[in-house]
Amino acid sequence: MRECLDDFLAHREKIESCFRFCLNAYHHNRLATPKDRFSAVAPFQWPADGCNGGYSGRRFYGPFANTAIRFGIAEVLERWAGTPGSTLTIKALSSYLTVVTRAGLAYLLNFSLMRVEECWNLRANCMRVESDPRFGEITLLRGRTTKTTSDSDTFWVTSPSAKIAVEAMTAVAKLRAEGFAYDPCKTPAPIGEDHYLIAYANEPWIPVRQTMNRAIRPSIINYLAAFGANPKIFDPEQLRITPRDLELARLVNPTLPEEFAVGEIWPLAWHQLRRTGAVNMQASGLVSDASLQFQLKHITRAMSFYYGQNFSHLRLEEKAHTLYVRTMYETLGRELQLLVTDRFISPHGEKRKAEIVRLILPSDMEKMTQMAKKGVVVYRPIILGVCSSCEPCPYGGIDSIAHCGGGDNGGEPRPCPDVLYDRDRLNVVYELERVLDDRMANAPVGSPLRDSLEAQKRSAENYRNVINQAAPN
Repeated sequence: MRECLDDFLAHREKIESCFRFCLNAYHHNRLATPKDRFSAVAPFQWPADGCNGGYSGRRFYGPFANTAIRFGIAEVLERWAGTPGSTLTIKALSSYLTVVTRAGLAYLLNFSLMRVEECWNLRANCMRVESDPRFGEITLLRGRTTKTTSDSDTFWVTSPSAKIAVEAMTAVAKLRAEGFAYDPCKTPAPIGEDHYLIAYANEPWIPVRQTMNRAIRPSIINYLAAFGANPKIFDPEQLRITPRDLELARLVNPTLPEEFAVGEIWPLAWHQLRRTGAVNMQASGLVSDASLQFQLKHITRAMSFYYGQNFSHLRLEEKAHTLYVRTMYETLGRELQLLVTDRFISPHGEKRKAEIVRLILPSDMEKMTQMAKKGVVVYRPIILGVCSSCEPCPYGGIDSIAHCGGGDNGGEPRPCPDVLYDRDRLNVVYELERVLDDRMANAPVGSPLRDSLEAQKRSAENYRNVINQAAPN
């Protein structure tokens, strides 16, 4: 998406010149054409010698590809809107502008966590940059939200790079606003600084514009329709669901509908961008709950500057920042020391536990703090105890214990080799089993949901068996 936006801005002046040339060419021919013969307006569909032009006053410029070459934009149109094996037509110019707008929309959603409806209704003057004495410049998007909180004038914190998306979308919207002045157009719209970033494609070479009502906002297109079938932005083969993809997806979300099938394109949705951003912010440990709620517009305006710039550029007072980080690693060091005690058990026996905790020194707090800081030893709390893997878990782990306790094997339990069971989690697991039993009572036999619940139930039983067989504390 960034490449598409940068490419547009690099060719912006040439694209605008070509677009305006085409508008004027259509306008000139329109004035010289009877109202009932709109098809005769097209200046790029007639021979370049101007057949009939001398009598009627119309002008013809030959195939549009020649005009694109003359303005130096043929290559960029081929790259983002061309059809292999086909000659460029003027429709490619409109298609390209639409691609740029959609790329800008997705880019803003990725960097703001806005709902697509909120971003869809942003205006050209939506960007603000505020200067804070502690955190420096903070980039904001200004708009309105109505779904869970109603505010006609609110803000979303965003990345400074969002400027390129707003700039590109504004340029496209202004070009299309200029097209409103040309007949036939049902409801012309003025060009102003507060026009919408997303508008209809209303160029005079689009026949459907004759029946469009500009007073109505265009309908929001879904994410898959916008990009799923466009190999110019995403490679369709990279979007196909593999058997492993489906296996992992069902472990985390067993109620996936039938449209999720091997070989099919992932049914992308705009909301996935919002959810992914929220998960990443929460996982970073740098964004407070109040800040996330503000950004998502879920509850109230609880403004915070924790991520005004990229989190890696966060500028807290140096002393406060140092104290916070040191305390965090000291706490993690203490938790690591607990792993060597009898409280934690490996379902694979004492030998495996010894391998996991071999680097832990119970008596050396300073060294354990340094190891925690370097990530040499991992302490990741899960429902059954602790995960010691340095790699992200592809099986869930946080919201599903199917793999942790080996319940996904079906037969002989094969717990994850990186898990350490915590004796103190026994009551929590009992409560989890009760919830699983309640849900299984209503889950259809043979359904993915039922299979997932049963796998988690087996994992919980495996955990209890190991805890009960182990020597008491």
